[in-house]
Amino acid sequence: MGDYSDGLLMVVIAGIALYLGYRGFRSWVRKPFTLRSGIGFMMNEEIVEHPAVDVLETAGYEVVSDKLKVPLAFKVDGQILHSRLFIDYIAVKDGEFYLVRTARERLPIEWTGSGLRRDLLPYLLLYPDCAGLLYVDSEQGTLKEIALTTDEDEDESAHEGPWRTL
Repeated sequence: MGDYSDGLLMVVIAGIALYLGYRGFRSWVRKPFTLRSGIGFMMNEEIVEHPAVDVLETAGYEVVSDKLKVPLAFKVDGQILHSRLFIDYIAVKDGEFYLVRTARERLPIEWTGSGLRRDLLPYLLLYPDCAGLLYVDSEQGTLKEIALTTDEDEDESAHEGPWRTL
C-alpha cells in the first residue's frame, strides 16, 4: 500500500504544480505591456527667456529645464543609424513632470488622432513616467496638455444616457 500512496501523492503534487504554473503563465501573458525608457534626460538648468516660458508660468507650471537633445540610435541590418529628438522644456506642476514642445510655423501640428500619433507619440512613449506633453503656442498664448490614454476613459463617458451599463 505504501508504494501506491507514494505514487498517488506524487501525481497530486505534480498536478498542483502544473496547475499553478499554468495560472502563473496565463497571468504573465495577460499582463499589459509597459515600455520603460532607459533614456534619461539631463536637466539644462540655464533657462533662456522666451514667451513660451511666460505662458507656462502663467498657467502655473515651473520650468525646470531648457532645450534638451535626446540622442537616438537604431540598428538596422547591423548598421547603426543615428537621430535625435528635441524637447523644448521640462516643466513641473503639482509634482508631475511634463515634456514641453513649442509651436513651430514650419512644422504645424495636425490636431487629429493620426497627426498627434505621428508628431507627438514618440515623446510620450520615450518618457512614459511623465504626466504628459505640453504644447505651447506662444504667439497665440495657448497651452494644450496632451496625455496618452485608453478608450476606456472615453467609453465611460459614452455610456451615459439610456444605454449606460451598470
